[in-house]
Amino acid sequence: MLNVGLIGCGNIAETYFRSQEYFNNINFISCTDINEEAAKKCADKYNIKLQSVDDLLSNPDIDVILNLTVPQAHYEVTKKILLAGKHSYCEKPLSISFEQGKELVQIAKKENLYLGNAPDTFLGGGGQLSRQLLDAGEIGDVKLGNFIFAFPGVETFHHNPDSWYKKGGGPIIDMGPYFFTMLVHLLG
Repeated sequence: MLNVGLIGCGNIAETYFRSQEYFNNINFISCTDINEEAAKKCADKYNIKLQSVDDLLSNPDIDVILNLTVPQAHYEVTKKILLAGKHSYCEKPLSISFEQGKELVQIAKKENLYLGNAPDTFLGGGGQLSRQLLDAGEIGDVKLGNFIFAFPGVETFHHNPDSWYKKGGGPIIDMGPYFFTMLVHLLG
């Protein structure tokens, strides 16, 4: 059983909590958020401990910590997680700069810790089936790929779209990685 702590109880947290329905080897035991109301709601809904960041980082029962904070905080929070001796899985992007991301990878290697990062959606059914069809030559010799992301605006689905309009946020950082990752997975 993998005991999981969660930092960041916003929109995406619900998706991770629902994953317990499909995986019997993960156990959420603790959460925290700078928005105390969001953290309390999460803790109450999923019957887990509500802890401060420091208490969560030092909790000996936690194996891995999910970093679901806003993109601008990913580097700082992930660095704290790794330096606390915990494995980390972070939503995208890992950091705002290449240098910060490289530093996090180096810390994880030095501390012999796992450092995971979204998006991993290319591992899902659609990405895997597409890869199989390409490998089998079922759709011919692909020469070009592109993606189009069109929607009526982040305000239609996100309770707090502010991060989309700040440095280190926005549609390219927030949604682009899903499409870029899939294109690289399928087309190299």
